[in-house]
This record gives sequence, C-alpha cells and structure tokens, in this order.
Amino acid sequence: MRLILVRHGQTDWNREYRVQGQADPPLNESGKAQAEAIARALKDEPVEAIYSSPLSRAFETARAIDESHHIGIARIDALKELNVGDLDGIPYPDIKSRSPDFFRVWSTEPASARWPGGESMRELQTRAWGAVQEITKRHEESVVVTSHLFAILAILCKALDLNLSNFRNFNLGVGGISTLEFAGDRRRLVSFNETCHLGDPLAR
Repeated sequence: MRLILVRHGQTDWNREYRVQGQADPPLNESGKAQAEAIARALKDEPVEAIYSSPLSRAFETARAIDESHHIGIARIDALKELNVGDLDGIPYPDIKSRSPDFFRVWSTEPASARWPGGESMRELQTRAWGAVQEITKRHEESVVVTSHLFAILAILCKALDLNLSNFRNFNLGVGGISTLEFAGDRRRLVSFNETCHLGDPLAR
C-alpha cells in the first residue's frame, strides 16, 4: 500500500516562525490556496481512505483533498503535532532565553528532549507510528494522512529505520507531500517533500 503523508498548508504562525504544537491556529489565505493545490495534485490518485490530525490546519487540508474523492475523513488524535507545552506560540528564536535548560538538551539530544509541559520526539514517534501501523493493517491501496512537521518526520525516521535525531536532516515544507510504500515488512520512500504543485508564489 501507498501511504501519502501531507503536511498541512500555511498558518500565520508558520509565516511568523512561531513554535506550533497542539495549539490550533487555522490556515491563512496562503494555506487555503496550498490546500487546494494539494487537492488538485491528488485528485487522480486512487485514494482508499483519508486520515487526519484533528487540529484544524490539518483537517482543513484533508477536507480540501476529500472534495475530489468524497470518501470522508477519519480524525486520529495520535496524528497531532508534537506537544510543545509551555512554549506553544512563542517565536523560535526565543526558545533559548525562555527555557535554556531545555534548549541545551534539544540542541544535543533532540529525540529525547521533553518540551516543558509537553512531550518528547520519541513519545511523539511512538503514538504516530502506532497510528500508521493501524492504518496499514486496514488498507491495501493508497491512503492519505494529513499531519504536521514533527509528526511526519518522526514517521519517516521510523519507517526508514533511521535514528530519530536524524529528523533534523530533512526539510519538509508546508504543503509538502511525501510517499511511503509498504510491502509486508518492507518500507520504501518513494518521494519526499514534493512541492511543485504549490507553484513559486505559494512555495516561498
């Protein structure tokens, strides 16, 4: 089966370079246009099911995709973004001054660093990969999952047997599409961070 991982469209927090965890800012106008572009890119894909994080930015993206398929969307809490706790919404450059101890661990051991009042990447990977395992058991054809930056990177690292700290080696843009193929115990990355459907103005 093919697992099509879609990162949601842009929000104002993405544009402002703010930490965006399980807070729920909606898609902005660029994000809505990106969601429509994603939908056009996937309209001819033989999609068997659509799963989404329940956070509005991911669900709005999934809803745009479903306008071409009319198969409904299943919300899965385990596909939510990393819980960044007390730091949700702050500008990324302020993390070091707001939480220096956390920042030091995040800089050296990002997989195990627990966000203040939140969770670690390792905990995120456990729940997100559990959701993927359930999805792959249910389906044999193409399935779309709309989720978030850290959640998708955690899934990809697990699928490819990479050390979770390697998530920093991947640059996944808003609206990016990545595809995994599952065949028994074998997993293969078919594409990563496809953004040509967004066009230059939206990809900036």
